[in-house]
Amino acid sequence: MRTVRLITCNDAMQAHIFQGALENEGIESLLHNENLSSLLKSCVSNISGVDIFVYEKDYERALQVLRDNQSFPEDLKCCPYCGSADITFKLRSDRRMRAACAAVLSLLVMAPPGDNHWTYKCNRCKALFDKPVSADYKREEESRI
Repeated sequence: MRTVRLITCNDAMQAHIFQGALENEGIESLLHNENLSSLLKSCVSNISGVDIFVYEKDYERALQVLRDNQSFPEDLKCCPYCGSADITFKLRSDRRMRAACAAVLSLLVMAPPGDNHWTYKCNRCKALFDKPVSADYKREEESRI
């Protein structure tokens, strides 16, 4: 059977979580580039990302499983607190010195500086958060209440 690439994850841990979600639904998957992502952490995902492959016949079902689990970054555009889509990606104010040191050190040792110096900020409610959510997620939260 033919396999197709489903998604590229930023790291092996995220890929294993998605692979577990697929397994729970009875969808077999295969990880590619798992070891390189550990060596080149914080590099562009096209270089070091972990690809998840599924059988072609399971592709549509696998896409739906990942959508149900809020797994597509392009769908994550809203504040988890107020649901606003007016969010910005900015450097954390408490980590500016740390980010500058990481940038200088990364230039000296020719290694990526890492990505834990950044945060999202909602321009409507002024909340800071690590990861945005999809509009569907916010609607589901409100319907449960």
